Amino acid sequence: MRASLAIFTLLACLSVAPLSGADDKSAKETQLKTLLHKIEELKQAIDVKEDSKSRYIKQLKTIEQSVGKVHLKIRQIDDQIKTKKAELAALRATRLEHQRRLGRENEYLAEQVYSAFTLGRQEKVKLLFSQQKPQTLQRNLVYYQYFSNARVALINSVKTSIDKIIETESLIRQTQLDLQKNQQALAAQGEQLKKDLGKRRTIITSLDKQLKSQGGSLSRLEDEATQLQNLIESIQEIFDESPDVEVSRQAFARLKGKLAWPVEGKVRRLFGRNKPLANLRWQGVIIEARSGSQVMAVSHGRVAFADWLRGLGNLIIIDHGNSYLSLYGHNESLFKGAGEWVEAGEVISSIGSSGGQKTPGLYFEIRKKGKPQNPTGWCKSSNSFASR
Repeated sequence: MRASLAIFTLLACLSVAPLSGADDKSAKETQLKTLLHKIEELKQAIDVKEDSKSRYIKQLKTIEQSVGKVHLKIRQIDDQIKTKKAELAALRATRLEHQRRLGRENEYLAEQVYSAFTLGRQEKVKLLFSQQKPQTLQRNLVYYQYFSNARVALINSVKTSIDKIIETESLIRQTQLDLQKNQQALAAQGEQLKKDLGKRRTIITSLDKQLKSQGGSLSRLEDEATQLQNLIESIQEIFDESPDVEVSRQAFARLKGKLAWPVEGKVRRLFGRNKPLANLRWQGVIIEARSGSQVMAVSHGRVAFADWLRGLGNLIIIDHGNSYLSLYGHNESLFKGAGEWVEAGEVISSIGSSGGQKTPGLYFEIRKKGKPQNPTGWCKSSNSFASR
């Protein structure tokens, strides 16, 4: 009776466990959908507010998003070209190996054919009528059979090598065609990039003229600061309502002074300094780096925002749990989307000058409960620094 009860209990546990796992997965998926929906609503609210701003701002957003996508496409095509070149080199090496093997097999086969020719066409018949002793005859017949089987196997091996060479040649031709198409696509994207960058320069010039004529530089900076603050507060509310234990894998607060900088470059010590022509202070730093350089997440977390924002261009914000956020602005291209998990050191974007900047660089912030933290106190002093 006890044994039956134990078996029943075990079966009950086995039947319930998968359902529990399925329920947990379903709950996670629902949570993610809700989170993404809230973030999308937030982005739409930002877009509605932007409709009342300068038409040049909207044009700048459109063109810089386009530039970012083109840069991303170029990067992807370039990676495909590298892959195809590596495949081509490997196929050519394989073809050479098959050709060498075929050469060796042809030599062996030629030797066997010559041996067969010297023995005459009726090798086996000659052995049968050679008047040898039965034991010797039987042994020679076995040797002959081995010799004959080896010759057949060698012929089949030669045929296989020839088939492999033909197959490899076909793969090489196809890979060369794919490579040619990728190179043509790369050239087309390069032309599109030139056009987009030309439009961007025109828009920035028009925007600068408008601001000078209207004296709107101060109000623009204030609007951008307010918009960023509102965005951060909204993100904080969303993630406070959707907590996830995974984001707190390692307490972000314990990493102070240990974080790697998101990109190698010269850090401009701007935090806390007054912005020109405005009663506003810098809330982060700018890291000067080469355009296209890879930007990496400073710690594990979930992408809370990945879109264009006035003043910061293509922006990524990562939630690290416990009300800690890291911000990465002026990117060229964004490689991650809202809701995605990232690890410390994982590439999330590339350095650019979006947001109407003249020179490439990364704007980097760390915030705790919406309040700016000095990034130089959080990151290792491995980067070079500039006092300006």
